Amino acid sequence: MENFNSLLFELSSTDRLEILNLLKKTPLKLSHISNELDFTVQETSRNIARLSEAKLIIKDNDGLFHLTPYGKETINLLSGFRFLFSNKDYFATHTLDKVPEIFRASLGVLDNCEFVGDVMVSFHNVEKMISEATEFVWILTDQILSSTIPYLIQAIESGTEFRLIMPRTYNPTADIRKLVDNPVFERASRSRKLENRFVGAIDLFLCLSEKQVSALAFPTLKDRFDYIGFRSKSESVVEWSKNVFTYYWNKAKPMVPEQLRYE
Repeated sequence: MENFNSLLFELSSTDRLEILNLLKKTPLKLSHISNELDFTVQETSRNIARLSEAKLIIKDNDGLFHLTPYGKETINLLSGFRFLFSNKDYFATHTLDKVPEIFRASLGVLDNCEFVGDVMVSFHNVEKMISEATEFVWILTDQILSSTIPYLIQAIESGTEFRLIMPRTYNPTADIRKLVDNPVFERASRSRKLENRFVGAIDLFLCLSEKQVSALAFPTLKDRFDYIGFRSKSESVVEWSKNVFTYYWNKAKPMVPEQLRYE
């Protein structure tokens, strides 16, 4: 633990973290690092020496400092801690427990997300995402938001693929049934432009298109959704979300629950 604690000590320095994040972008000479970060040469040299001793960086024959593979992975892992720290109030009342470990391990990707603390803004973002999608809209949810249905109809009519994952226990209201009783949905279902699958329980609320993740929310400690969470247009967040959705899509069953079948 002594060596591990020494690593944490090196990473506790704001100056050394700034150097590591700078070198993550491109290799640089000591003087360039000093200029970029507005550090004195002496400060830069001292911190470079510590990072080199910790094997987080290395100097090549041209005098350029690079992150070592160990340094790169350390920085990647730190982004997960930064995401959690930046949203500590949220994660004091929301849980990641049911999200598969493989996705929790890559949580640092979500450091590129923006927190959305207003549920109405979150729903508006979903509507806007659907209206702007041209390739696909994928939604993992415990309920259907009635205000999104006109946008979905328009998107499907323009050729956008729509995939929806819901809990097998979902029981729509009469109003929702009336809204989805639309020939556009029937035609899209036959052409496989619209597909529904069902799971036992929903572990997270996720709405994405090829361009963005408009809503990503985790359940509260009482295992309910308040739909407050995150959004992002980052390619890495979209890719992470596509992998999450595909994981649940492959687990889900296409068999329509009895309560959702038309008589």
